[in-house]
Amino acid sequence: MTLPHIRPLPTPWPKLQNRWLWRTAIGLAVLTFLVAACGGGNEPKAPDFQLTQFDGSEFRLANQARENLVVLNFWYPTCAPCREEMPAFESAWKLFQGEEANVKFLGIFVPQGFDSEQDARDFVSELGLTYGFATDIRARVAEMFQIQAYPTTVFIDDSGRVFRTFVSALDEEELVGMVLEMAGGRTGG
Repeated sequence: MTLPHIRPLPTPWPKLQNRWLWRTAIGLAVLTFLVAACGGGNEPKAPDFQLTQFDGSEFRLANQARENLVVLNFWYPTCAPCREEMPAFESAWKLFQGEEANVKFLGIFVPQGFDSEQDARDFVSELGLTYGFATDIRARVAEMFQIQAYPTTVFIDDSGRVFRTFVSALDEEELVGMVLEMAGGRTGG
């Protein structure tokens, strides 16, 4: 005896599932567009820290970022790409001196291997670097910024938010371009 062919009854689930998926997808697309159009506001606030610079003065990020654009460069003396980019940082630093948009550069020496603070000071002196330098004893600041490789440069806007982070050596053109982009055309030259 053969049984008649049994077909399952159609259910409304596939249609309901498709509607739900489409509505969810459209909702997410609209939300993504709105967040992007509003600038997102999701740039992280830079963690505050205070370091004593090589010249003895104090650098506190919260104080500097209120009035200035800040460029933090994490480095150490035996890092070849770090050494190569230092003249570009000096040139970019000099270019922004006297500009309407205040720009602060801070080279943050993070001790690695056998490098000492004296090695870092000697290197800065040897190259005649004039912008600020400080030592990140125990790499606490590097840890706050989640630095994994060197050199790493962090650009912080004048609202205290991380604008961009680069994990590579930068040349003068890239540095100047990034500061100008961060300034949004507020520099005088």
